[in-house]
Amino acid sequence: MSSARFPSPEWVEAYCRALNESPEYRRAGRGWVWPILFIATDLPEDLRSIYTSNNPGFLLDLYDGECRGYRFFDDALKADAPFIISARFSDWVDIILGKESPVSALIRRKLVLRKGDMAAVLRYASAAIEMVKAAQRVGGVTS
Repeated sequence: MSSARFPSPEWVEAYCRALNESPEYRRAGRGWVWPILFIATDLPEDLRSIYTSNNPGFLLDLYDGECRGYRFFDDALKADAPFIISARFSDWVDIILGKESPVSALIRRKLVLRKGDMAAVLRYASAAIEMVKAAQRVGGVTS
């Protein structure tokens, strides 16, 4: 477990490492070849003083079951990627803590696919579940 708090650059670094240490993610993510930009909105008060844009996020360079790298953005709304997924901070927390699956969150629009092909995302539902498990191993998620 990392001592870094979601969604900090340190957390993202530990998350990318956790994905690469997961044989389950490597298997489930085989065939996925697009970077994904994850955006957190509606931050709690203590994080708003750190991320003044109120929209921090990170790009994961995901390729064939591997996290090849990452970039952190204080204002992720100014970044771009082939796939962009955003959610309120509290909904990210619920997903990472396992209170809601990433697939049901997408269907219920708690996770918003701002850019990209929904059918492609849904084809990799098992990879999304393994990504959540990797995030749980990182820890650092509090509301």
